[in-house]
Amino acid sequence: SFGSRKRHPRACTGQRALPLFLGGGSMSKASPKEPAKPPKGKQPRKEPPSPEVRHVYSWDEFEGIKSRAACALDRVEFLAKSMDKFTEFKIDEAHHQELILRHRSTPALHLQTALDKSKPGASRVFDKQRALLMDFGTSTKRLDVMNKYIFDQEGRKGKPELQAAKLASKTTKPAEKAYPLYTDLYDRPMREEGQRRMASSMAVMVPLPYEPPESALRHGMGAALRASGRPKGSDPKGKTA
Repeated sequence: SFGSRKRHPRACTGQRALPLFLGGGSMSKASPKEPAKPPKGKQPRKEPPSPEVRHVYSWDEFEGIKSRAACALDRVEFLAKSMDKFTEFKIDEAHHQELILRHRSTPALHLQTALDKSKPGASRVFDKQRALLMDFGTSTKRLDVMNKYIFDQEGRKGKPELQAAKLASKTTKPAEKAYPLYTDLYDRPMREEGQRRMASSMAVMVPLPYEPPESALRHGMGAALRASGRPKGSDPKGKTA
């Protein structure tokens, strides 16, 4: 009969029964397996990065590096000493030119003679420094100092290493590279091909040269002079005072 029909338990409480695919039945909900998380405080150990393979230099390669290093150090010493000597030369030259302008009755003629001797005199500064280093044999002496240091370090490792270092250094000589002449430095271009020339008034490279604004060019001018458009300190004819 109608009165004897059984109702669903959820219907007695006033709740709607959910379909099975929404979790309303007894069918268990399938879920993908998740990887097990490590317990707190125990993180997985990271593998250390593989060490880089260092190049092992042979004695021939090492002697070549040593030869080029001795040559490079010698050239740096030559340029540094030549710079000091050249600075002293220019100081004496400026003092001599000052005396010409102050005491000579015809300073223009004597000043021109002094200027004509300036370039040969600067070249002689480099020639003297070059002859001094070549007579003293600075590059060979630098190589000898390097050899003594290497012998000391290899001797601490053992007698075979010391003998190998001495045998390799017997035929090693400094790399031959001529010292630069004054004309090489004087005629050297101020910039490489395709690059911009640095502004003479700046000590750093900038993408654009500095141009003062119009307000700076007319700073301190009176209203009448500013209205005329003439620069400060100029006359109506355009000549600057």
